[in-house]
Amino acid sequence: MLGFNLSGKTSGSRKEMNTGVQLLASMLVCYPELYAVAYEPQDTEITLDFVVKKKIAHEEMEEFANLVDKSVQTYHDLHGSGPVWLALDADVNGSRMTVHVRRQLATMLRGELDLLAELFCDKFGDDLQIDVHTLDSLEPDFSNMQSNVLDQMFDMAQSSRIREKMIGMRDKDKVVVYNR
Repeated sequence: MLGFNLSGKTSGSRKEMNTGVQLLASMLVCYPELYAVAYEPQDTEITLDFVVKKKIAHEEMEEFANLVDKSVQTYHDLHGSGPVWLALDADVNGSRMTVHVRRQLATMLRGELDLLAELFCDKFGDDLQIDVHTLDSLEPDFSNMQSNVLDQMFDMAQSSRIREKMIGMRDKDKVVVYNR
C-alpha cells in the first residue's frame, strides 16, 4: 500500500520529495490510462505519458492535439483561471506510440486529469493501453484513499515547490517512482 508520513520531524526537502513521490504514484494508481508520469523541477513541468497500441497519422495527431489544447483551455476558463501552457508530442516505437502531454504542475487541476483520460479513451478506445488495475477493480477503501491522497498531493504540490526530478511508471503489478 502507498503512503508516507508527511508530518512530524521530516526535513523540508524530504517532505517535498515524499510529496512528489506520492503525487506521481497516486496519479498512476488513480488513472490506469497513464503509463508513466515525470516531473522536472527546473520548469515545474509534469509529463503524462499515454501509450497507444498503433501508429496514428501525423494529421490525425495534430487534430487530436488541437482538441486536447482547446478542451484544457476551455476547462480552465470554466474554472476561473486563464489560459494555461500545454504541449503534446509523440514518439513511435515499432507498432506503439507514446503520447506525451506536458503541463505546468502549478496550474494543473485534478479535473484536468479526468478530462485528459476521457479524451484519450474516447479517441483511441481499445488501442489505448490501460492497466488492468482500475480504481473500480481495487478495494473500495484503497481506491477512495488514493483518490483523496491525490487531491491532497495536488494541493501540497501547488503550494510548495517540489525540488526533485522524478519519474513514476508501471512495472507489472506495481507502480514505481524514482528520483532521477
